[in-house]
Formats: sequence, C-alpha cells, structure tokens
Amino acid sequence: MTRQQKHILLFLVLAILIYSIWQIFFNLEKQKSNKPFTKGYSVENLELKITDESGKLVGKFTSPGLIRYTDSELILISKPKMWTYDDAKQHWQIFSEKAEYNNKTNEINFTEELKASSILGDKKSSFTANSLLVKLDNSTAYTNNGIVFQQTPFTMSGEIAKLDMKKEILEVNDNVKAIYKSSKTQ
Repeated sequence: MTRQQKHILLFLVLAILIYSIWQIFFNLEKQKSNKPFTKGYSVENLELKITDESGKLVGKFTSPGLIRYTDSELILISKPKMWTYDDAKQHWQIFSEKAEYNNKTNEINFTEELKASSILGDKKSSFTANSLLVKLDNSTAYTNNGIVFQQTPFTMSGEIAKLDMKKEILEVNDNVKAIYKSSKTQ
C-alpha cells in the first residue's frame, strides 16, 4: 500500500467518524423529533380563594389536579369543586368530574356529571346537568344539554337553561317539564 493510498484510507475513516459524531450530537432533524408536542404545566391539590376589590371572599375553588398547555387558552381541570359566597356565607356549591377554564373569556365549562346546590337561605335549591358554562364576570351559567332543577316541593327539567346565581333567577326553555308535589299534613 502506497503512502497516498494510506492517506486516502485515513481520510475516509476520519470522514465517517466525523459524520457519525455529527449525526449523534448535532443533527437538528433528530433534535426536533425528540421535542414534546407542546409545553405546559400541571398543578396538584389546588385550593384557590377568590376575593373582590375589598378583600371579601366571593369564591373558592379546589381540584386534585389541573393541566395547562401553553399553546392553548384552556386549562383542563379534574374533579373541580367550586363554591360561591354571598356576604361571606357559602351560597352555591358546584361539583363535576371534569371542567375547562378559558383564561381569555374567564369562563369555566363543567363538562361531565355536574351537580350544584344552593345552601344559603331556607329554601334549598339543587340542579344536575350534563354540562354547565359559568361566566365568572357576571355570575351567570348556561347549559343546552339538559337540566333538572329541584326546590322542594317543585321539580323542573328542560334542555336549555340560563341561571343568574346572584339574583337566583332560572330560565328554562325547550322540552320544559314542571312537577309540583305538595306535602300533605294530617
């Protein structure tokens, strides 16, 4: 083997070695494919207290976990529990299996097995729904997936509902059914 052939062989071995090192450490296509599909964060065992401008408690929110992806406006919440307060007394409590909070519109969409009840005053109210969109800015809630509202001795159901939680006004539309059962005293 001549000296020139040895140099060519050595050059080829070094070229293969350099290319292999580049593939392992500096290949941008490989680095891009290893990146996660999106960035985000999660919080566990969350308890959030909400106050108004004067510092008075107006709401409380708990959840065993939530997830937020930075490329989405939605925060995914598992098993949320929410309480609203009126004059520092618990007013409404809302429970669900899942919810989504939209930080752009300041709305919580309770999406699965919603149960809510009013525990303030002498007339207890409760309702169940498949989903409920709560607008936090004006304390109103909407559903178009069916609702059953109960305030003894009255029960009402319908497909579409709007609830003003401050004024305690409920509007129910589409397939409305109302039942009144009087209690008989002897």
